[in-house]
Amino acid sequence: MGMRIENRNRKLFLHRVFGYRGVIIFPWLARVFDRCDERSSSLPPLAKSTKSSQSNIHEIRAKSVTYYQVLTDTRDMPHIRAQTEAVTFLGNQERDRNLYAIPGLDYVAQEDIVPYTSTERTPIEHELFDKFLIYDSETTPNFVPREYLKSWQERHHQWLELSDVAKDVTHQIRVTVIPFYMGSRSAQGVAVHWWRYSIRVENLNPDEPVTLRERHWRIFSLSGTLETVRGKGVVGQEPRLSKEYPAFQYSSHISLSASSGHMWGTFKMEKDDGTFIEVRIPPFNLEYLMNFSYLIRQKLVVRQFHTSSPRHIHPLIWIILKPALKGAAWLTGRSARKWYRGLPEEKRSIFFQHLNRHKYKYVAIFGTIGSTFGYHYSTHIQIAPITGRKRYMLMTEEQLKYLCDLQKEELAKTYANHMMPENSKETQLVAKVAKKIISANVDLPNVRSIKWTIRVLNIDDQKAFVLPSGDIYVTRGMLQTVANEDQLAIVLGHEISHTLLDHSGENLSYLQLVDFLGIFASLIIWSVFPSDWASFFVTYLFERFLTFANRLPYSRTLEEEADEVGLMLAAKACYDIRESVRFWQKIHELEEKQAIPEFFSTHPASNKRAETLKRKISWALEIRHQCNCFPLIENITLGLPKILEQPLDKKTGLVHHIPVVQNTKND
Repeated sequence: MGMRIENRNRKLFLHRVFGYRGVIIFPWLARVFDRCDERSSSLPPLAKSTKSSQSNIHEIRAKSVTYYQVLTDTRDMPHIRAQTEAVTFLGNQERDRNLYAIPGLDYVAQEDIVPYTSTERTPIEHELFDKFLIYDSETTPNFVPREYLKSWQERHHQWLELSDVAKDVTHQIRVTVIPFYMGSRSAQGVAVHWWRYSIRVENLNPDEPVTLRERHWRIFSLSGTLETVRGKGVVGQEPRLSKEYPAFQYSSHISLSASSGHMWGTFKMEKDDGTFIEVRIPPFNLEYLMNFSYLIRQKLVVRQFHTSSPRHIHPLIWIILKPALKGAAWLTGRSARKWYRGLPEEKRSIFFQHLNRHKYKYVAIFGTIGSTFGYHYSTHIQIAPITGRKRYMLMTEEQLKYLCDLQKEELAKTYANHMMPENSKETQLVAKVAKKIISANVDLPNVRSIKWTIRVLNIDDQKAFVLPSGDIYVTRGMLQTVANEDQLAIVLGHEISHTLLDHSGENLSYLQLVDFLGIFASLIIWSVFPSDWASFFVTYLFERFLTFANRLPYSRTLEEEADEVGLMLAAKACYDIRESVRFWQKIHELEEKQAIPEFFSTHPASNKRAETLKRKISWALEIRHQCNCFPLIENITLGLPKILEQPLDKKTGLVHHIPVVQNTKND
């Protein structure tokens, strides 16, 4: 399955069934489950159980068929019997997922495409045609995609992507169903998942007209519920399928409290002679395949204001295995406890005698397991760049790159409408400071090899973060918080340090190690404690203990290391590193009333950061002196103007990639 952007696919066509004019936007490779296999057209009885019904879905072998996402000519819409609109939840709207309708957007199989040509520069009337395509007389066909089309597809393809198609034929009536996952909403703390499904009903023998009188649905949810729905017609109509209008297409929606399920049913059709027939609606799955880019947005703990992006990103395999291993540990420990408690007293004595006789064997087994774990740990110890600190590193460069690419894709979707232009004052200001820091630190590992980029987000949140790939993000809210370029340099130095020190991979590796030890501890807890409730409660307390006593302190340690290295980066770039103390004192004042205790945070408290940096100022000043920087003015006062209110002294040029050059002269 997938999408390809190719100029040759921008061709005009006529729809074979509905007759409307359209233009192809994207081709998709869909899996088609066609249940019409030359069997009898009589209607079999409905499945006795949901289990057999679901198995029937999978015994049909899928065929790969090319479908097209197309724009429909709005002039033809009043004259066809098809709803051609896509309805979705916007994937980049975290807080308010409103329904978003795209009129005149249809999905058409290759067999329904009838190509045609036109000499008009705008042959299709649609509000998106000129935004998506541009006329080019030198290409065939004469339409090429604009950048807007590519960015639009990148933002919305997750919610518009076609994957599965279900088909069936009964009494020469073909029913085709295409489901789409729309997203979820929270209702009273419970997630409700929504799907849209498009249905086409087509009379393959239009000489014998039929009218759709009733629908009968059965809807099974993974939560265990089976719902039956009956009603007259569809979408308020009772369409007649005749020679003049052999087909009808419509869309509807369904919500489930579970993340998957399936539907099937029948249409009751009436012939002109008054007799009725039942037409199968093929079973189709309602699947929510949670993509990894969604998972990486989830927070581990409550956040307070800080300058780093969340780094609680687990590899995809661990996301799948962790709950399974945790559940297996619980069940294994519980089974061992129940087995032991069910032993008579004499058999318990025999059991302990067995352990005593074979104690060396069991010591050897557990010793081997411990040695294997110790060997694994020791072989994954690395020396951190710059600081020389030893650390456990499980993540490989390939895995980090994969996770980083997913996060970049997610950020591009989330902030697509909030990117400030490259020639804006804000972007140029961040580029100026970042260039100076990077150019002054080319002697450090990875600085030359990373392709640094700048993006300023037009949002009020006070954030700044740098991805492992070198993508630097700063918000307008952060620029309004810092008072001058020196404070901005402190923020950027801190975030660039996270990238140079590979903190993302280190934190992920450490969290996986702690999670694994936690799963082993759960096995012991569920084996030892006398009841399920006691085991569950102690496991919950132990997880909280791991978080507050281990995970969060480790994260704070990495933040303190980034503060120190960031101070060095800013000092080597000849910035006034004394502003680091003033910056964190200011942040402490801003968040004093709503700050959560450091114990609950991934970051050190702002006042503590100010005190720690204050003790390192003399060290950083010495580094600054060794770099032949200009002397600093003593006893400078606070109350400097906001950084965005200061004039930008020189044009830094449009930036997308920051060139790394040796900085031999300080300005």
